[in-house]
Amino acid sequence: MIEALAPARTATTANGGDRLHELVARIATGDRAAFRCLYAFLAMPVWREAVRALPQPADARAVTRSTFVEVWHLAGHHVDHSGIDTRAWIAAIAARRVDDRLRTSTTPCPVLGDYDSHTHRELAALLGAGHATIRIGPATFTRVDHLNLDLTT
Repeated sequence: MIEALAPARTATTANGGDRLHELVARIATGDRAAFRCLYAFLAMPVWREAVRALPQPADARAVTRSTFVEVWHLAGHHVDHSGIDTRAWIAAIAARRVDDRLRTSTTPCPVLGDYDSHTHRELAALLGAGHATIRIGPATFTRVDHLNLDLTT
């Protein structure tokens, strides 16, 4: 289990916290460029925490994807609570996703593969096609439009 990097309820700190909160506010309005920026900035820290807690790197990638899909869907709710630190909010989502993954790893779950495939497709759609390069692992980069290719291999 991973724990939030900071207390769940703190005032946003200078510049960094304000910028992240601003990105989430833009995401709440459907701004995919802001989502790509937030993903590019925080996907690796989320993945690192997940890989420390999970036995398989593939599980950490799945947790990272599902974390950011949830961020997209819950951004409007986060913006309504301006006193919550954005990094801590995302870390809490990731921790919950890690716990879910650990729980399903001890119990057979036939729909887990379908869920992972769905979140992979949804994240790829949210990031959008294009030539932007994003980090998907340590020292591993890919173009956004190549994310869909991973589904067929």
